[in-house]
This record gives sequence, structure tokens and C-alpha cells, in this order.
Amino acid sequence: MTKLNPEEIERFWREQNPRRRALRERLDARRLPYGVAVENLTKDWNLGNLIRTANAFLCGELLLVGSDVFDEAGSGGIHRFERMRHLPDAKALLAHVREEGYTLIAVEIDRKAEMLHRFTFPAKPLFLFGSELRGLSRELGEASAVRLMIPQYGLIPCLNVNVSCSIVLYAYVTQCFPDLEPVPVAGAKFRADPGSGQRGAPPN
Repeated sequence: MTKLNPEEIERFWREQNPRRRALRERLDARRLPYGVAVENLTKDWNLGNLIRTANAFLCGELLLVGSDVFDEAGSGGIHRFERMRHLPDAKALLAHVREEGYTLIAVEIDRKAEMLHRFTFPAKPLFLFGSELRGLSRELGEASAVRLMIPQYGLIPCLNVNVSCSIVLYAYVTQCFPDLEPVPVAGAKFRADPGSGQRGAPPN
């Protein structure tokens, strides 16, 4: 398990070569105007995988509310590329929402929730996901401007939190940014940036 440490991440980047730093800057320049917040996730592997999802869909920032522990192996090290912030509680998150001008959207199973496939996204959404076991705290649930639900048609009672996040972010990005160009494909994977130094990246 890894505890979010912004100072360690910044130190990591200070020690990187110019090509790696340029890669991070190019990613920052493409980030989209939305955020994801997760409240007290209990399974650190879920959060590690969710960080990868945030990167895949150019998340503007990822907010860890309450718990700030995640599985670094699950993130594949991509947490170092993400704009992540730890907020101690619901009060701190709501203050951040007001400061940044977000529309807070609680993604939950609720009879009164709006269905994802019929939903029109606001200009600057912050998608909020709760604990796998307990869901969202009452304070954040009541403070959310909208409740949003992914329809399901089978027998399972709910989706994994990272799966839910992936579906919501895909719907948001493809609906609101239909002309956004995806990264190129090489073989059966998306191509690593040539300046990244990652295994499998083609030479410059």
C-alpha cells in the first residue's frame, strides 16, 4: 500500500530527465475540465486501478477524501503523472467544490437518480464515488447537485467502483468531447509516448 505523498511525487519529477518532464507537461496541457473524487475507498487495489482510469480519460484532478492509501502496483506507477490531492473530510471537499466552481455529481444506485444514458453533463462536473461497502456519507450525498446511476440489467447488485468510474468517464468524454483524438494504436495496445522511456515505446 502507498500513502499519497505529493512532496515525494514532486521530488520524483525534479529528478527526471527533460524528456520525461516534457511528457508530463504534454499530458497536463490536454487535461479536461472535470474531476473525480472518491470518499473512503476500502480496497486500495480499487483505487490503484481507478487512478489508471483517470489517466486514460485525461481527468483534470483526482481527489482522495478521507482515506489516501492506494495500491501502487494497481496504478502501474501512473499516479506520478496524475494531479492528485488529499482532502481530510467532506467539509474540505465541499469547500474545494465551491472554490473551483464544480458541479458535484454523486454516482450512486438510487431510485431518484438520473440515468447515465439520458444525462446531459454540466460544464465542469466533479464525479463523486463512495466507499465500496458503505457508499457515500450522508453529508456528501445531500450536498450533491445531481445523483447519477448506471443502469444494470443482470443479477449482480452493483458494479466495482473502478468499473463504474470507467463507464461514467467514457460517457462524459465521448459525449462532451466527440472530436478529441485518441492516442495512436500500435498492435493490440495504445502506443506509449515516444518520449516516455516506457517499455514498448517506439524510438524517436
